[in-house]
Amino acid sequence: MSLLFEKAYGCLAGLALGDALGMATEFLTPQQIEEHHGWVDGLVNAPSWHPHAALPRGRVTDDTEQALALAGVYVHDGVMSAEAVAQAILRWADEQGEHLELYLGPSTRRALAALRAGADPRESGRAGKTNGAAMRAAPIGIVHPGDFDGALRDVIEAALPTHGTRAAISAAAAVAWAVAEAMQADATVESVLERAMAGAVRGREHGVWVWTAPIERRIELARRLVREAADERAALRALYDYVGVDMTVAESIPTAFGLVELAEGDPMRAAIYAANIGGDTDTIGAIAGAVCGALRGIGAIDGDLLRQVEEVNHLGLEQVATDLVYRVHLT
Repeated sequence: MSLLFEKAYGCLAGLALGDALGMATEFLTPQQIEEHHGWVDGLVNAPSWHPHAALPRGRVTDDTEQALALAGVYVHDGVMSAEAVAQAILRWADEQGEHLELYLGPSTRRALAALRAGADPRESGRAGKTNGAAMRAAPIGIVHPGDFDGALRDVIEAALPTHGTRAAISAAAAVAWAVAEAMQADATVESVLERAMAGAVRGREHGVWVWTAPIERRIELARRLVREAADERAALRALYDYVGVDMTVAESIPTAFGLVELAEGDPMRAAIYAANIGGDTDTIGAIAGAVCGALRGIGAIDGDLLRQVEEVNHLGLEQVATDLVYRVHLT
C-alpha cells in the first residue's frame, strides 16, 4: 500500500469510527453518558428514550454519509463544484427516508428546502453557520495533500450550498487544511494543528459575514486547556466547560482539535474521548478521528471495530480511499 492510500483509508476509517462511537451519546451530558454507559470505549446502543434509539449499534450518521457524498463528487465529476455538491446532498437526503429526521442539522434542513424550491446552490446556504460543512470536509484534504490553496477552493465550493457563511467556511477550511497537512509524510501533531489554525484564518475571508469568535483563537484556547490539564478526564471536562460541545462552529470544531492534541494524534483515543465528552459527540469524533486517521494511517485503526461498522453500514471505505488516491489525486 502507498503511504497516501494508508493515510486516506485511515482518515475515512477514523471519521466513520468517531461518528459511530459518538452516535449513541450525542446530545447527552458527560454525567448522562457515565450513568448509561460508563466509559464508552466501543460501540453501544443509544438509551431507549434517545432520538437515536431507532438506529442500530455502530450506525454512522450524516457526518460520514455527507463526507462520502463529497468523495463521490470527486470520483464521478472529477472536480468539486457547488452545483455538484447540491445534487449530491439532495440525493443523500432522498436516500435516508425516515432516518433523515434523526440527525439532520438546522442549516442543512433550511438549505435542502431552498434547493428543492429551486434556489441557486451558490446562494442557498447563506444562513448556514453550524458545523455541517466542516464535518464533511475531510475528503477535500485527502485529495489535496500539501495543496492548501487547492483545498481552500474546494472547501468554498463544497460549503456554499448549505453553509455559505464565513464562520462555516472558516471551520471547514480548518478541517480540510488539517487533513491536507496530515496526509504528508513528515506531518506531526503540531504541524497539523498549526495548519488547522491557518486554514481557519484563510477560510474566514470567504462567504457571508456572520459573527463568531475566531476559530483559530478557539483552537488555541482548546490546546492550552489540554496542555494545562492534570489528566485526560480533567482535559475533557475543561473542553466541555470552557470551549463547549455544541454544533456551533466556535464550540465543536475547536473541541475536536483539542481532542487531536489530547490524543497525541491517535485516532482511536480521539474517537473514544469524543464519545465521552458529551454534546455533538458524533461530529466531534468524526472530525478528530479523520484528522488523526490521516496522520497515523490505517494501521492505527482498530480493525475489529472497523469491520463492525462496515458490516452495519456497508460503507466500502477501502474502495473510496482507493478511488480518491488513484482515480482523483493521481490523475
